[in-house]
Amino acid sequence: MKCYYIYNPKSGKGKVYRYLDAIINTLKSIYDTVDVHESESSLDIIESVKEASNMYDAIIFSGGDGTFNDVACGLSSCEVRPILGYIPTGTGNDIAKNIKIPRNPKKALKIIREQKFIYHDVGMINNQYFIYVAALGSGSSASFTTDHQAKKILGRFAYVIDGMKEFFSPNVIKAKMEYQEGTIEMTTPLVLVLNTKTIGGMIFNRYSNLNDGSFDILLVNNGAAKGRLNVIKLFLKGMLGLKKRPAVYIKSSEFKITVHDSFTWTCDGNEGPKGTITVKNLHNHLRIFAPRKKARKQKRGNDE
Repeated sequence: MKCYYIYNPKSGKGKVYRYLDAIINTLKSIYDTVDVHESESSLDIIESVKEASNMYDAIIFSGGDGTFNDVACGLSSCEVRPILGYIPTGTGNDIAKNIKIPRNPKKALKIIREQKFIYHDVGMINNQYFIYVAALGSGSSASFTTDHQAKKILGRFAYVIDGMKEFFSPNVIKAKMEYQEGTIEMTTPLVLVLNTKTIGGMIFNRYSNLNDGSFDILLVNNGAAKGRLNVIKLFLKGMLGLKKRPAVYIKSSEFKITVHDSFTWTCDGNEGPKGTITVKNLHNHLRIFAPRKKARKQKRGNDE
């Protein structure tokens, strides 16, 4: 069995370096061959994963949500898609929380050793991929506009600072959504396309099913202060687990959202496409090592 291990040295204030030797030694005890690659950029991650897809049985990687997105983007376009193993070393690690992978690298390695996995849906937004969230509007771009040096020094608080700046100078969005059951047109401060239970490290969408072939779409109602109050209510009610929220809620596997070309979407914390998007759910597209209890809950995710 051959394993390709790629790590992002910039994520999580360089956390991976504290565990690097232990990670590599553990992987060598699981796989016959372990090839290691330190990533140089987002594009480097994507291209190296594409190249590795035909050569390895597993692709293991360390980083944050952005790294996860890069690995998923690279692998999702390939015909052969090896199983993924995630060792979270980022700042937010929302995806790890979704699939119950511990932030402790040693515990994450234990999951890889157990070799139980789940299937996970992937989103295609125009010509690129995303795993857990595509967003547009109030505070959504902080994850990719925040300066890397600030993230290195301040950690998650750097996102909060940039997010607040954007939140208090919002642009309302005229959006038109076309999906299987009809068309909705509205003015909104925030659009969320979700396949996640958490956002920004907080439980937000606890009833989400990560592998049901569809997305949860929320278009926040406009209102006082350009909808800012409704954005606050949305997150407060989401954290409390309340289903009734100040937003239009839609569940769909394929849809189109038309907005002005000047708006930029955020995809898994990275900069995404501009303007109008078409989105499609690629059901069961990736396999990911997950904790034993989580793996048993998904029928197709147990290889016994």
